[in-house]
Amino acid sequence: MSGAEAALEVAILQALRADENVAAVLGDPLRVGEIGGPRLAFPYLEFGRHGSEPAGGADVEMSTHRVDLVCVSRDGGGVQAKEAIATVRSVLGQTSLDMEGWRCVLLVPVFTDAMRPEPGQWRALLRLKAVVEAA
Repeated sequence: MSGAEAALEVAILQALRADENVAAVLGDPLRVGEIGGPRLAFPYLEFGRHGSEPAGGADVEMSTHRVDLVCVSRDGGGVQAKEAIATVRSVLGQTSLDMEGWRCVLLVPVFTDAMRPEPGQWRALLRLKAVVEAA
């Protein structure tokens, strides 16, 4: 993962950890799952995918990012996952990210979706588009 990708993920998590509405639905401390990590209480948040492409010019280091955040729950109808991802979308749609060494010049929620990949589990997805440049 590049410096811009890591800085963007850290800044997203910092913004979410600082919000009391997110804490109400995803816990305090924020429950963030990692592949191969310990199982967490539901609902929890995980980074689903993070892709980036260079977008800078001759003298500008810039990249565009597609970041998938996923809320996972085990409740009937996926209400917890849908509520949590709506809260995350609201917070990230209204915040400016504080990034060390980088500046996020655009952060836009692109779409959300909810699915039931297996009986008893719901995954609500939020895709973000971000543009990051060197500070």
